[in-house]
Amino acid sequence: MEHFTKKSLFTCDKTNENLPNKPGVITHCQELASDLGLSEAFAQYTISYTSCDSVHGEIIREDTGAVFIPKSQAPKNGWPVIVWNHGTVGIAPTCAPSLTPKNSRVSQYLNTWLSLGFAIVAPDYPGLGSSGLHHYMDERATAWSALDSAKAVLKGGFSLSNRFIFMGQSQGAHAAFASVGYQPEYAPELNILGAIVTGTPYFSDNLLENFISDGVQDEGDRKLPYAMYLYLSAADKNPNLKVEDYFQELAIPYVEKAKTLCISPLSQLVMDNKLNASNSLKPKFYELLEQEASSLNYRKLLVDKPVFIGIGLEDIHVLTRWQQEFARDVLEAGTNAYVYEYPNIGHLDVYNVSLRNSVPFVFELMKNEHSKID
Repeated sequence: MEHFTKKSLFTCDKTNENLPNKPGVITHCQELASDLGLSEAFAQYTISYTSCDSVHGEIIREDTGAVFIPKSQAPKNGWPVIVWNHGTVGIAPTCAPSLTPKNSRVSQYLNTWLSLGFAIVAPDYPGLGSSGLHHYMDERATAWSALDSAKAVLKGGFSLSNRFIFMGQSQGAHAAFASVGYQPEYAPELNILGAIVTGTPYFSDNLLENFISDGVQDEGDRKLPYAMYLYLSAADKNPNLKVEDYFQELAIPYVEKAKTLCISPLSQLVMDNKLNASNSLKPKFYELLEQEASSLNYRKLLVDKPVFIGIGLEDIHVLTRWQQEFARDVLEAGTNAYVYEYPNIGHLDVYNVSLRNSVPFVFELMKNEHSKID
């Protein structure tokens, strides 16, 4: 079985002052601890790589992620690659997926693709595992970082081929779809075959109000942590924002906690203390969403790659109707999209359930790519 060796990897240690002056270059690589890895990986690594900071003036920054190599023999031209864009984990550096064990759902999903012979690169996103605050749902920031992770691993000595599938769940679906939209201009050297998105957020103008008018009056709302993360991201860019202008007194202490709490403990606090839009948000929060719309919305809905869209019809985290409107708008824009709806399936299960359709979708993309080469 042909595999690279650890010695063949490009590794280096650099300070921020000495980063390569271009995005998409690996600056450090080391073996990933087994308890943070995947059982179907032959080898797994954590990486740091250069990217372009779209939030603070398009300067070079260093982001992090992980690489997983399958147990199968490497094809002649290298393994095809999945760029896995993760769902919401938080905004603090310590919430990065490369620093924390994966839950059973993520492990099942990624192990499936590894077992099918795909390598995986999993970017953490800017501010997760790296310097600064993660700017939650910033479309351009996550897209650029994900594209740079792909550029970096392609040149990093991992025996990978220039055949990429961008995948994402929840926040990751937002990042994956955005990445495909930015790729022609930002990373034209990448050969992206298509994208798979499930549980996809959508911030179209007529849906902003739904984000804060949920109808939940006397119990916790699992969407409220997203509102806290969005506010903190905006406040990091504009220190003149005052939390008391956007959140009611009951919620303010939890907004402060959201700076460091990852999504699971923060969600538990929200549910235990029955926080929801009616007792936590002020009307001005709607204005904040409008102000942030340019960074949340997709730059374009017409992309030049096939897109698989999976929707759970019982999704209460990213409401089903938002996802259905996203799918309709993408189709109306002219994107070659394949939409699958799954009855009785919620937000946390849709990506694994959708494997029954997404695996054939990917292999059809591979088949079409192979026929072009022939």
